[in-house]
Amino acid sequence: MSELDRQVLRSLPKEIRQPEYDLETTARGIVHLGPGAFHRAHQAVYTDLAMSAQGGNWKIDGVSLRSKDLRDKLKDQDNLYSLMVLDDSPYVQIIGAFNQIFVLGEQRKQVMDAMTDPNTHIISLTVTEKGYCLSNKGELDWQNTDIKHDLANPEAPISAIGLLVAALKVRFAQQNAQLTIISCDNVSDNGDKLAKAVMTFAAEVSTPLANWIAQNICFPNTMVDSITPATNDELRATTKGKIGVEDAWPIQRESFSQWVVEDKFSGPRPAWDKVGVTFTDDVHKYERAKLRVLNGTHSTLAYLGTLCGLETVYSAICIAPIEQFIRKLLSQEILPSIGNSDAMDLDQYADDIINRYHNKHIRHLLAQIAWDGSQKLPFRILNAIRDNIKEERSISLLCVPIAAWCLFVGKRYKEQQELVDPIAETLLALAQKHADFPLQLADAIMDLTSVFDDLTTNEEFRSIVKRHVLSLSSINQHNLNVCLSDLA
Repeated sequence: MSELDRQVLRSLPKEIRQPEYDLETTARGIVHLGPGAFHRAHQAVYTDLAMSAQGGNWKIDGVSLRSKDLRDKLKDQDNLYSLMVLDDSPYVQIIGAFNQIFVLGEQRKQVMDAMTDPNTHIISLTVTEKGYCLSNKGELDWQNTDIKHDLANPEAPISAIGLLVAALKVRFAQQNAQLTIISCDNVSDNGDKLAKAVMTFAAEVSTPLANWIAQNICFPNTMVDSITPATNDELRATTKGKIGVEDAWPIQRESFSQWVVEDKFSGPRPAWDKVGVTFTDDVHKYERAKLRVLNGTHSTLAYLGTLCGLETVYSAICIAPIEQFIRKLLSQEILPSIGNSDAMDLDQYADDIINRYHNKHIRHLLAQIAWDGSQKLPFRILNAIRDNIKEERSISLLCVPIAAWCLFVGKRYKEQQELVDPIAETLLALAQKHADFPLQLADAIMDLTSVFDDLTTNEEFRSIVKRHVLSLSSINQHNLNVCLSDLA
């Protein structure tokens, strides 16, 4: 059977959606750092649709900072891939938005040439929370090993921050400011924090460079949303059955997709607004709702569900006591922490999130959501806890995912399973030390100021988390009603 490439597009079944622009002559206008599954299912799709709608040279050069898997899998496919949209009325769309895919360690010159080309008007990023090399205060972490490397080797950076500064240094010399840098990660105030990190690093390189960046380059805040499960063999087989040819790396996502971008650009942009992207002067009201309602409940489901031996979001939300707890968490503690919003109906938004979790076509693994808890929980849960403490509101239900995370760390150690987290070594060492004492483990984890900051000294927070640890330490699918009813 043949592989997906430009030559076979004409022979694909008529129901398969395809790009409606010239794949061969359309040129690159975007460089994206971190072309993982979410970017390929989200921003790349919007860009593909925008080029189909209104043309323009907006193809994407993807830059992998480490892995070469994507480049190697798609190079024989003319960088085409399939998007499977999973819903009651599923469909397949061929995405042609990628121009090239580079691996930084092997193709540094090509990467720098693309990032500094005057025809590149947007550099975007999906490098996950840890890729921004930030401290728990949201500032550049000078102790980060990648940042230390880049300070010592400014011409051969390995971090996203160092790479951006290296490219901006060249563009500064060229006086080429027609560039916007867009963070698309689930980080609160992502554009503001990225801008501050870049300018902080740039100031160490050159004060005039930092000043030029501040005066000329925009870093809009954004909010992104679409559930994107990892690619697996089942998806590859399903895709092959739909399109009739092999696709080495298809992707899948739910039908819902949202991208909100601050209307702050320092150069041209694709016609994203014509294909569903929202441009606004205030992203924060959308971002806070998404981080806390969607991401906060996602993490809660991940840790509670994993403790119960469940595998997917769908399997977890279909258990009545868990759904009841999530709804209670939303109504009593998450939505009050957000405050009023003229931009959206928060109650309806929360209902919509629950309905999305009930999409039986999406196999979204709880283990995948549970990754990088030390990086995700401060944005998804801890900030809501801080806001509720400040306003003297309840934090009991919000402390449940923190307690569940502590138990999750201990469970991974006892079962000798990999713990995917930037501080995994520290967490597993604590789990080993307190292997049979979950309360002591929770205490030790809550001592980590890099995660909990000021909350490490909040005795109310600490005591509630420990009380929940006791309630959840023996949780399973058979005693959920009893365990979850004790958590309020």
